[in-house]
Amino acid sequence: MEGGATGRLRYNETRSKTKNTPHPFMSQHTDILLPQQVYTRTDYTALRAWCLKIPLAKIADLYYSDDSPQIMDGLETFLLTMRNHLIEGSILRNPALAAMLQNARQGGAVTTAVLKILIEAADIPPAQPAPHQPVAQWLRPRTAAALKQEGIHTLGELRQRIHQRGDGWWRPIPRIGALRAKVILAWLASHQKTLGELALSKYTAAAPAPARVLRHGATDTLAPLGRFSVPSALDGTNGVNRSGRFCFIQASNDLQAVEFYLSRFDDQPQTFRAYRKELERFLLWGILIAGKPLSSMLVNDCEAYKRFLQMPCPEFCGERTARFSHRWRPFSTEPLSPPSQKQAVLILRAAFDWLVRVRYLGGNPWVAVKDPSVVTEIHAINIESALSDTLWGRVAQSLDRLCADDDSKQDRAARAVILLLGDSGLRRAEAAGAMRADLKPGRWAGVWVLRVVGKRNKQRDVPVSPRTVEALRAHWHDRGLDFDQHQNQPLPLIAPVTLPKTATALKRHGDGGDASSNGYSTEGLYRLVRAALKRIRAELVREDHDHDDGGGPQAWDDMAQLGQTTPHAFRHTFGTLAVADGMPLDVVQGILGHASAATTAIYVRAKEKRSQEAAEKYYAAKPVNQKR
Repeated sequence: MEGGATGRLRYNETRSKTKNTPHPFMSQHTDILLPQQVYTRTDYTALRAWCLKIPLAKIADLYYSDDSPQIMDGLETFLLTMRNHLIEGSILRNPALAAMLQNARQGGAVTTAVLKILIEAADIPPAQPAPHQPVAQWLRPRTAAALKQEGIHTLGELRQRIHQRGDGWWRPIPRIGALRAKVILAWLASHQKTLGELALSKYTAAAPAPARVLRHGATDTLAPLGRFSVPSALDGTNGVNRSGRFCFIQASNDLQAVEFYLSRFDDQPQTFRAYRKELERFLLWGILIAGKPLSSMLVNDCEAYKRFLQMPCPEFCGERTARFSHRWRPFSTEPLSPPSQKQAVLILRAAFDWLVRVRYLGGNPWVAVKDPSVVTEIHAINIESALSDTLWGRVAQSLDRLCADDDSKQDRAARAVILLLGDSGLRRAEAAGAMRADLKPGRWAGVWVLRVVGKRNKQRDVPVSPRTVEALRAHWHDRGLDFDQHQNQPLPLIAPVTLPKTATALKRHGDGGDASSNGYSTEGLYRLVRAALKRIRAELVREDHDHDDGGGPQAWDDMAQLGQTTPHAFRHTFGTLAVADGMPLDVVQGILGHASAATTAIYVRAKEKRSQEAAEKYYAAKPVNQKR
C-alpha cells in the first residue's frame, strides 16, 4: 500500500492546486497548464470494483484507509472523476474510441472490456508532450479555447505560430497576455526534446525615417501605417466607443489595436496587404478629414466614409509607388469600383467586429451601414486575358530560345514560373509558395503532381507537365542544386538566382543569406514574369516584322494583348485551353481549385465565344449572294 500512499499524495496535491486556482477572468492568471494526474494500481483496482457494482463501503474497506484523501474527499466523487479523466484521455489519444465510449462518457455503465481499454489507452498520461497532441491535452480549457479560436489546435501548430511571429506572437490572441505567454514559452522550452527547439527571433529591420505627425486638416502629411504618429487627442485613448470592460488585448490606442489585428494575418500575405490597405485608408480619413480617432467613429461617420470611397479627394490619390515614397497615396488615380467599395466596407466591418469581441470597442457601428450597391457580373472572371492556343505556343517557344544562352539564368527562372502558371493553372501566390518536397511523380500517368495550398487554406493536387519539370531542372542547376537529389527538401521550387543589393531583398533573405531557401515573394514573382514578357514581346515583334505583312492583324492584336498580360492571365489560359481540348469540367474545377462548378463553367462560354467568332469570320469571307 506504500505505492498507493504515494499516488494519493499526488492526488491530494492536485486537488489543492485546483482549489487554489485564481479566478479565470484575472488578467494575468498564469495557472494555465493542466495538472497531469497520476493514478496507482490500487486506484485502478478500486475503479474496476466500482464498475462491477461492488458497494462503495466494501471498496473503501478493501483498498483505502480511513484517512486516505480518496475517502476524505468522497470516494464516489474520486472514482467518477477518475473514470471521466480516463475517458477524456483515451479519446484525445485515439479519437476512434469516441463512439465506443459515448455511453460511458454520458454516465452510463462501464463494462469490464471498456475499462480495460481505458486503462491500456490512458492509464498514465504521456511523460512528454508531442507536436501532434492537441493543446487541450496540456493547457486549461480557457487558454486552449483562445488558441483554437486562432487556428492553433496542436502543440506543433503553437510552436510554428511562435516561430512565425516571434516574441509578440501572443498579442493578437484574446486572453493570452504577456505573463501567460511567458509561462507557455517556458513550458515549451522545457520540452524541447520532444517538441523541437524553440528559437525565438526578434524582428530586426532598419530603423524607419522619423514618423510624421498627422493633424486634422493637414492632408499634405499623408503616410502609410508604421510611418506616422497621432496627437493624443486623436489616438483613441479616450475614444467614445472604447469598451468599459476588461480588454483582452494590451492596446492603449487605436494604432496598437490595429497592429494587433493585422498581426493575425502575418502568415497570409495577400490578406494582410488587403486588410492593411483598407484600415490605413480609414484611419487617415478619420484623422485628417473627419478629425476623429477610429474608436470614436459612429454610424454617421461610417456612412460619410462610404460616400468618400465613391470619390476620394485629390490629396488622397496618386500613381502607384513604393509605400515609403514621399509620393505614396492611399488611393490610386482611378476611381474605386463598386466591388472595391463593397470590399472595403466588408473588411472594416470584420475588423471592428474583432475589436468588439476582444473588448477594445464597445460596439460595431458598421453593422448599421448598408453595403454599397454592386451589380453582379455574369462573367466575373476576366477570361478575355487568356492567351490563345497559338499565342501560348509562341510564348513557350520564345522562352526556349531566350533560355538557350548559358547566361540566361533569369529567363530560365521565368520560364519555370510561366510554365507552372500556364500548364498547371496555379495562382501567383501558389507558385511562389510551391515547395520541392510537395512535387512528386504521378502514380498513374506520365505527369508529375504538385500539392499546393490555395484560397481558404485548401490543399489540392495539380498536374505538372514534363516540360515544366525539365524547366525546373534547368532552373535548379542555375541555383547550384540537383533537382532530383533534393526531392524531399523543404526548398522553394522557384527562387532568385542572384540577389539584388536592395534593402527589401536583404531584409527578406538576410545579409549574405541564401536566396534558394526563401524563394520569391508574390510581388517579386510578378516582376520576374512581367520583365520576361517584355523580352518575349520584343522578340516576337522582331519575328513578325520579318514577314511582308508584319504578321497580319492577328499578330498585332496578339502583341497588344501580350503587352497587358499579367501572371494571372496564364491561369485563365490553362482553364480556357483545357476546356477547349475536351478536359472534363469537374477535372478542370479540381485542378484550378474553384469552390463552385459555375465558376469553371465560364471557360465553357469562352470556348463557345471562340467558336462563334470563327464562324463569323468564315461567313464574312463568303459572298453574300453565293449560289450553290
